[in-house]
Amino acid sequence: MKAQSVSSYALSNALRSVVSKAQTELLKAQQEATTGTVFDVGLALGARSGQTISLRKEYDRLTSLTDMNNLISERMKTSQTAIENVVDEAQDFLVNLTGATSAEGGKITIVESAKSALQTTTGLLNNTYAGEYIFAGVNTDVRPVGDYYADDSAARTAIRTAFETHFGFAMDDPQVADISAAEMETFLDTAFADEFNETNWSSNWSSASNTVIKSRIAPTELAETSVSANAEGFRKTMMSYTMIAELGGIGLNDNAFSTLIDKALATTTEAIGLVSQSQSTLGIAQARTTSANTRIAAQLNILNTSVRDLEAVDPYEAATRVSALTSQIETSYAMTVRLMGMSLLNYLK
Repeated sequence: MKAQSVSSYALSNALRSVVSKAQTELLKAQQEATTGTVFDVGLALGARSGQTISLRKEYDRLTSLTDMNNLISERMKTSQTAIENVVDEAQDFLVNLTGATSAEGGKITIVESAKSALQTTTGLLNNTYAGEYIFAGVNTDVRPVGDYYADDSAARTAIRTAFETHFGFAMDDPQVADISAAEMETFLDTAFADEFNETNWSSNWSSASNTVIKSRIAPTELAETSVSANAEGFRKTMMSYTMIAELGGIGLNDNAFSTLIDKALATTTEAIGLVSQSQSTLGIAQARTTSANTRIAAQLNILNTSVRDLEAVDPYEAATRVSALTSQIETSYAMTVRLMGMSLLNYLK
């Protein structure tokens, strides 16, 4: 019969191996107790691990969509505020038009009002959100509307050229006083109005795109989430301001001036209605986005529940394992200390 050798070194080395393994298991158990999910999904679920990966991928996709919708909602909120201000400015101008008179003081007042409204509305249409022009359509990096009073303004040059071509003399010519009401009405309805059609507006006034931004607000749903500065309501608004700003102070006789005011009243009223329609369209997109976020939130809740059902661990069992492994490690450390203290020399003493 062969006797097996026994040594304190062999026992100590064996305990070291036990401690190392227990520490690894303790790390896993602590993470499971903290997170409530398995440490290694592949090891725990086996063939079903592909299912949880797919669920997590869908969860991440919908979370990203929700984050994007929140940004879109903020951009639309900024757009709505700007549009509301455009409408308010037009309504104030409409009140001023109603009280305009043919007296010299009345003419000066309404012209200054039109110039102010023109510049204010230009600024509103050039509003930005997160560094992007919100009324530029898909051309978000391009300033939509140029400054009408800039030295190189193509819009102002075109308006003055249209006037001179139609009447045969410039705006500062004394013959302006001889323009009849009928002639002024014809000019406003033809040559002047043509400067605000889609073609001339895009050539002389606007760098915005007619194509508005379409956003995916749900996995299978797209929505138009912007309004272009090229929309008819904005063009009509600027048309009303421009006709008064350019023609109201050039020396028209009372009849021609009254015709100008009447046309501006009609144009401004129409513009307010059209801009309000754009506001309503954007409001519908806002409501759709909010509704989409609500539906996505419900889907996220279902996906989260499904993932936890697959990956969840019993928190009490995990806590028990942590406690047991901690006790095992502490016991092993204590035994190691005792073994390290064992020596033949101590025995011989």
